[in-house]
Amino acid sequence: MKKCLLCQEKEADKTGSHIVPHFLMKRIDNQNGAKGRDKELGFVIGKLETKGYFGRNILPEDLEKIYGEVDEQLIENNDISLVVDHFFCSDCEKNLGNLESLYAVSLNKTADHDTTYNSIEKEGIGFLFWISILWRLSILEKCGIKLKEKEERKLRRILKKYLTDDNFVTSDEDLKNIGYKLIRAANYKQVPHTYLHCSGFNIRPYSIMVDEFILFFYFKTTYLKAMECTFYGSEILIKKAEYNTAFAPERILSIKESELQEIIQNLVNHIASLRMNEYAQILDQLHQKLGGKGKMDVRLKQKIFDNIAASEEPIGKKYSFENIRKIMVATIMEDN
Repeated sequence: MKKCLLCQEKEADKTGSHIVPHFLMKRIDNQNGAKGRDKELGFVIGKLETKGYFGRNILPEDLEKIYGEVDEQLIENNDISLVVDHFFCSDCEKNLGNLESLYAVSLNKTADHDTTYNSIEKEGIGFLFWISILWRLSILEKCGIKLKEKEERKLRRILKKYLTDDNFVTSDEDLKNIGYKLIRAANYKQVPHTYLHCSGFNIRPYSIMVDEFILFFYFKTTYLKAMECTFYGSEILIKKAEYNTAFAPERILSIKESELQEIIQNLVNHIASLRMNEYAQILDQLHQKLGGKGKMDVRLKQKIFDNIAASEEPIGKKYSFENIRKIMVATIMEDN
């Protein structure tokens, strides 16, 4: 058995580890806001397709509503990528769980919008909590974010040192020059629901949306004065948010629900634009393979896009690439 990725000493014997704590993910992907574990019913939105996943406590009749016929292939291909086996040892898993329990209490604190508040009075807990998420997302390598190797090593060292002894040492070189900003739309109730999204392009700072929070993590304080960070229209909010380090209680900027909703809509529009561009390139290549020159006719492309949107396949299959490909081929044949 391989070694724990955190302590790198004990065997990675723990199964069912959550990369992002359940209390942040439950509204993103739990069935109808269910609070229990193993009730995931969510989607991973990629450039080419949308893939569904589900927890083991989802009833067959509920799966049928999403996927239509439930067969062995569907069950075998189910992958909840944020739940992993044999990444950590039992001790490190327990220590991460203790940290998450400490931080979860802070969600009960809120403030009026456009104000900054202390989320948790004990200094450094928020710092440890958010670097634990950033580090775990990076080592998973499936969420669109990957730290530089030296950054990943630094966060692992910090977690190993301080998860069981959070008396932060001011002279510790690993703790110097790094920190984060955090904004939150507390108890966000708008539709569409919240997301987990990591920007693969933002590294100064690294930027992550998870549920009602948006995290901006800096590995150098000089990045605070660098070129303005763009993250789906949150630039003004980033400037207002206070900078957090390991040596003070966490401070969060409380924002309006409408502000987070606008950011989410910008994200959705961005993803849709990326996907349409990918489809357009595929159609141009298909057009050329069939003997055409240049790009596929815009009218035919739009007809294909309209047919994709009008597909009556269950939502769990509608945006699979298999269904997209069938619609592309059928529409082209019908048009000829």
